Amino acid sequence: MKPVRLSFLTTLLAALCGAAAHAQTLPAGSADSRYIQRIGDQYVSFAGSSANLESLAAGLRHGSSVTLTEGTTSIAFLPPTRPMGYGNVTRALDLARRQLSAAGIANPTPEQLRAAMMGGTVSTANGDVTLQGVLRLRSQGMGWGQIAHVIGVHPGLRASTTGTTHSLQAPTTALSGSVPKNSLLASSRRASPGIVTGAGGAFSAGVGQTAAMGHGNAFGRGGKP
Repeated sequence: MKPVRLSFLTTLLAALCGAAAHAQTLPAGSADSRYIQRIGDQYVSFAGSSANLESLAAGLRHGSSVTLTEGTTSIAFLPPTRPMGYGNVTRALDLARRQLSAAGIANPTPEQLRAAMMGGTVSTANGDVTLQGVLRLRSQGMGWGQIAHVIGVHPGLRASTTGTTHSLQAPTTALSGSVPKNSLLASSRRASPGIVTGAGGAFSAGVGQTAAMGHGNAFGRGGKP
């Protein structure tokens, strides 16, 4: 048998073995299976296949080897992180997806996916881009917000899906634009029959009287000024 044909058959056999391993779907009704069902619509395209998504999710959840296959190409890597809860698995997948999307890669190859997770260089239409690796950064003790900052994406979960950034602004009117804070406060006072306290009660200040109000905190407990 010619060496070239032998090499091709060896590669094909390895790919088939990888596909067979992926064909061993997660047990029906298991926690991993239910998790895949919840996130499948969002991440199966990113992973390349249901089998790849299962391997990614299970590998991150249990700290086991991940195998990604596309055609005759099959690669594997071992996450450097400890076993993750499902919420952290989703965070890792989301940040890796948005990191690749920022580089112009919507449907990554197994090699590109591994680079997003473990670090490495990927080729894009604008040249080579070096990715820091979401899992590598996580293994260094970084929080998800820190990782998002390092890789240059918004820290919110799936914050980039709408493609817009929302900012907190004062309400606007159809004629005059922003409403002054004093006007909002005045209208609020006119609309309210009394002043609500941090304890949930209310009282009204009569004419000529001054109402003393405490400054409530984020937990609803009032404090003295």
